[in-house]
Amino acid sequence: MAYQRIDGDPDPETVRGLTFVPFLPDGRCMVAPGPALPTGEVRPGEYYLLDTSARIPMDTVGFRFQRVHPFAADGDHVYLWLDGDRYRADGHPDAVVATAEELADRLDPATAEVVRDAAHSFRTQTDASYYADNVRVLEPAYLRGTTPQAGSGFGGDAAGWRARRGMILDGVHRPGTFLDMGCANGLLMESVRKWAGERDLVLEPYGVDLAPGLVDLARRRLPEWADRIEVGNAIDYTPADGRRFTFVHVLLDAVPRHRRTDLIRHLLTLVEPGGRLLVSHYQSRGGSDRSAAEHLRDLGFPVAGTTAAEGATTAWLDQTA
Repeated sequence: MAYQRIDGDPDPETVRGLTFVPFLPDGRCMVAPGPALPTGEVRPGEYYLLDTSARIPMDTVGFRFQRVHPFAADGDHVYLWLDGDRYRADGHPDAVVATAEELADRLDPATAEVVRDAAHSFRTQTDASYYADNVRVLEPAYLRGTTPQAGSGFGGDAAGWRARRGMILDGVHRPGTFLDMGCANGLLMESVRKWAGERDLVLEPYGVDLAPGLVDLARRRLPEWADRIEVGNAIDYTPADGRRFTFVHVLLDAVPRHRRTDLIRHLLTLVEPGGRLLVSHYQSRGGSDRSAAEHLRDLGFPVAGTTAAEGATTAWLDQTA
């Protein structure tokens, strides 16, 4: 079979090799010296969309993906673009960073075609495809986690979880309700309630997630709050009873970049007067992305406060209406 574009995920049992085109937050590509695209074989026992897609880019150029999307194949060799960032600033200093167009001009014709196809697929992805990619990758990754932290997308232990997520409480200034938009297995809901209680603040947690499997998991983990955890999309979720919340928490990457203004405007309608919208952004250590506050200010929103921990920032917007 000759190289051709594809729409959909190849059968994992048929995939033997992978080539990646990694895209940084600013839209440029990050590839190996040469330049050369990160390439490698799928090892026995690996699921190529998770394990191999994490290992090869990390080993070759120090790149950590957030989303992965197959766009072409040549027999049992699959080509994928990645959306992510540098894992750390000092890793793989010889990596080549360039726009897709600049990179294609430096490559042989066949590889240049791969880069151009990747850029076209990456730049023209629909909103529906973005959400489908998130569910397709994150749901199985979280479901196979063996700790509560892994089931919420965090690679460390309980102490590390608190060190990197506890800063969200800096934006919690009163008792009330807390909606975690993108709650995964419900660990942040559970944690924020506990951490707030240590400050004599009572929070009643709620959760929404796009992935049905994660909502089921959260309900099993937290049966006392099962009726407060729903399947929904942050861009348009509205509670059936019309309630508003004292605090709403969301990650910027819950939606495509071009929908971030719509996301913030919508979620502010779910925040009660005197409450806050808490917006977090998780960043790779030494990566090229900016803080949550910087992104919000660029979008024209008045940031009332901000806090940070290693690899994460949270900013908040006050709701006065």
